[in-house]
Amino acid sequence: IRQMQTNLDFFDSLFAENFISEYNHSNYTEEFDGTKFFHMDCSGFVYWCLAQMGYKRALVELRSFLKQNDFIKINRFFCKDFAFINKHKNELKYWQFIDKPVVGSIMVVVFPDGNGHCMFVDKIIKSDNNNTFLRVIDSTQYPHKNDTRKKDKTGIGMGKIEIMNKNGDWFYDSGNQDLPTRKAEIYFVSPKR
Repeated sequence: IRQMQTNLDFFDSLFAENFISEYNHSNYTEEFDGTKFFHMDCSGFVYWCLAQMGYKRALVELRSFLKQNDFIKINRFFCKDFAFINKHKNELKYWQFIDKPVVGSIMVVVFPDGNGHCMFVDKIIKSDNNNTFLRVIDSTQYPHKNDTRKKDKTGIGMGKIEIMNKNGDWFYDSGNQDLPTRKAEIYFVSPKR
């Protein structure tokens, strides 16, 4: 877990760069006149960041595990895959599932309809017995509360979300007024080198 906290330096460098981004399922980067352009969805962004941070073994292990179990359809994971991965977490050497958010960890949210969202935990703003307010780093089409993305912009940024645990059930509030608070499975994971 301590290792993930040092990766926040990676995000400091990323946000110091001149870049443009949009939420897009094509998941690639390109460069024009010294400006990097990210076309990424949430899991594509998490995958790209982990590759840039040097978590190659963890990514290879995850892809191999998902392929072996006939889950992977493209060369990366989806949020909904983590419900399956969590059931087999002891079979993975380079992934650690943790009980609560830790700065630098990855939070994966899976809704009952199979859709989901994943992001990096940048800061724990406030936490009590049942409610936790977090600042997260992600690529999204629905910016969060106090978000760094400009109004009506999608893609990479930081914002505030809330997760609640009520009688053992997780609820996710994206901080976006256009989305309701929803019940979800929430996983906190940390890759290892």
